[in-house]
This record gives sequence, structure tokens and C-alpha cells, in this order.
Amino acid sequence: MKTFNNLNHFLLAVLIIFSGVTFSQIKNTPVSNSKIKKQNFPQFSVAPSGGAIFPLSRDFRADFKPGGVVGLDLGLKINKEVGLYGKFNYMFMSSKKSGAPIGQYMEFSAGPRYYFTHPKLKSQVYFEGGAGAYYFNQNSYIDPIDNTVTVAQVSQTNAGINGGVGASLFLSDAVSILAKTKYHNVFTRTGSIGFMTVNAGLEFTFK
Repeated sequence: MKTFNNLNHFLLAVLIIFSGVTFSQIKNTPVSNSKIKKQNFPQFSVAPSGGAIFPLSRDFRADFKPGGVVGLDLGLKINKEVGLYGKFNYMFMSSKKSGAPIGQYMEFSAGPRYYFTHPKLKSQVYFEGGAGAYYFNQNSYIDPIDNTVTVAQVSQTNAGINGGVGASLFLSDAVSILAKTKYHNVFTRTGSIGFMTVNAGLEFTFK
């Protein structure tokens, strides 16, 4: 329990730092009225990214260590405040069990995105929530304690939901820095699995 509390405190600190850096970046990118251009909508964006996954629920955290994430975001901004997104994430985590292979999650999700904007700022903060399918796989392996026993492969697809905050930090009219953190809850036959992802990458916008 103490370890779990420490993890919670660490993640809270990460979120606070992330939010502070995001708002600091946005605050420091003012645009004069003379340079403000009328935006055309809809706008389409593609954002490859990488990051980390942090298991949070007790059983999931007991089985796996924090791991890596490779992702791709597709966005459609309808107007200044509202957009839609589709997301693919490939996540991999080393097992805490001796001799066990990595655990792999593939996320396919979509949902709405709400932007918090200011007329004189080009960088943006947004909230997004979504739902989709989560495919988990862990290959079979020989039990290190009893080498006559083979632990069966785990392969299953479950529904899940997610939500979090992100930012597009302006570099140019076509390129921004993507940064986001999200909480995921995957529903299983015996309950649910919770984990957090942190992603960063480049967002390419087509207007």
C-alpha cells in the first residue's frame, strides 16, 4: 500500500509538472492582433508519438513493470473548440514473473476533443475522452519453478474507456509538439484494469 501511495504521489507530481510546462509554453507564445490569421476548418492532423505506460490497478501492477508506448493520433478539428480523434497505441511491458514474456496491449479508440483557446495564442490545451477496443497478448512460456508446466498464452480483446489532457505546442502553421497524458480503464470478465499513458511527439496539420 505504501508503494502504491508513493506511485500515486509520483504520478500526481508528473501531472502537475506537465500542466505547468504546458501552460507556461502557451503563455509565452503571444501573437499580436496584426498577425492573427483567420483559420479554415475542418483541419486534419496526424501525430506519431512515443511514451510510457504505468500500470495502476493492483493485480496489473503486481504482474507488470512500467513499459513503453508507440502511438499514432488522427485528428479532425471541426471548429476552434471542438474536434474528433482516432488513436492507435502499441504498449509493451516487461513481466515481473521470472521467465515470463512481455505483455502487449494494442489500443484502438476514438472520441471527442475539446480545445481551450485564446485569440492571441496559437498553442492549445485540450481535454479528450474516448472508448474503443483493447487487445492484450502474452505468449505462453515454461514455468521457471516447474519446467514440466507450460503457462498458456493469454490473448483477449476487451472494451475500454479513456480520458485525459493534452496540448499542441505551436512551432509553425503545419507542425506542433504533441504532449498528452491519459488514464485508461479496460473492462475484463473479472473486473477492470487501470493504467496511465504519457505520450509526446510531432503533430502535422493539414488545412
